[in-house]
Amino acid sequence: MDAATESFLVFAVLCGVFAVSSLLLNRMLGAKRVLSYLQDTTYECGEEAEGEAQIDFPSHHYVYAIVFVAVDVMGFVLALWAVSLRALVFLNEWIVPTVIVGVFTMIAMIGIYYVLRGEKSLWV
Repeated sequence: MDAATESFLVFAVLCGVFAVSSLLLNRMLGAKRVLSYLQDTTYECGEEAEGEAQIDFPSHHYVYAIVFVAVDVMGFVLALWAVSLRALVFLNEWIVPTVIVGVFTMIAMIGIYYVLRGEKSLWV
């Protein structure tokens, strides 16, 4: 075995020993469990449940956050593509990667449009 494999195995064994010993020490030295009738209710924190759980929760802020993350990731992928394939411009072999990135961008923009449009069908 080479040194990298041995060091990985030693690290993995140390992690396993630490995890098992932490669990055992917590079980032996930890606080005793207190059983209560409230643990079987909806909220284990002791809060009494009242009213309906069905509420109208506005989710449009989360949709915009997810779209922002999608656009951010798309920009990151396109930036990496541009950096890694910039040598192909000088070799006149840039057409196929550009078409692939164009299709990728088009699919991503259609998905973002679909998300921002709502839950309606894309083709209606």
